[in-house]
Amino acid sequence: MVGFSENTKRELAHIMPESRCCRIAELSAYYDFGGYLLGGGRYLDINHYSPVIARKILTLIKELFPSAHTQVLVQRSRARKNQLCTVRVLTEHDAALVYQAISNQEYAATDPKILMRQCCKRAYVRGAFLSHGSIANPEKTYHLEIFTDKYEVARRVTATINALGLSAKMTTRKGDMLVYLKDAEEIVTLLNLMGAHSALLRLENIRVVKDMRNQINRLVNCETANVDKIIQASIDQIEAVKHIQKHMNLSDLPPKLAQIARLRIDNPYASLKELGEMCDPPLSKSGVNYRMKQLIELSKQFR
Repeated sequence: MVGFSENTKRELAHIMPESRCCRIAELSAYYDFGGYLLGGGRYLDINHYSPVIARKILTLIKELFPSAHTQVLVQRSRARKNQLCTVRVLTEHDAALVYQAISNQEYAATDPKILMRQCCKRAYVRGAFLSHGSIANPEKTYHLEIFTDKYEVARRVTATINALGLSAKMTTRKGDMLVYLKDAEEIVTLLNLMGAHSALLRLENIRVVKDMRNQINRLVNCETANVDKIIQASIDQIEAVKHIQKHMNLSDLPPKLAQIARLRIDNPYASLKELGEMCDPPLSKSGVNYRMKQLIELSKQFR
């Protein structure tokens, strides 16, 4: 069964940016996470473990540089059970074209690591998530993360996400840098910005069900607490009346107290409201509560 994270990636893998600047921005994310300029600049490699995403990387390169000479290498990974796909730009000239396009993007004046255009920021984050990102099953928890072993890449991803109005945080885990979001609203917003609208709807549906379930649980817990409180109060009241009976007859009590004391003994599970309706004449809940307090105080005097 395909998980929520994998379904989200499949959806994002089929999104092709329309503008040239966004295509370069997304390609630059793949290069940041798995790209290398090798052989003294004779060729450029971008690695990925997903054939679907490797195909997308190849498509981006071919659409940006139609005449570029490329090839795709597939080898079994020792570290993982799946295969490693390498998209390679073969000639020194073509590798230089791709590398220069990635390096010469327009960056914000406030931070040279953040792309200037909002559309390019979204494309870059989408590429980062497709490279080394994951999202937890929202039925269990809300958590989206992107990891890398390169500090500068992690800082760039964090700054780019936050430049989109979110509040991503960065930490370390087992030697890797981790960029993450834990707030459900922010995860929904980021999915929308990346273009994962189907994943967004699934997450929202799960959130609605979870919120309803939590609300029902809170109401049930509150009702249970109220019932427990009523039962405990009834036990205390009955014990007070029985303690009074050890020292005097209930008929010796003032008539109003004697009446409510007998009703309490005869109706141990009745609420104060129900006891008030049994009185002659009927008594309000607050009136019953007042007389019960008088009986409890009297029992304390005997103790």
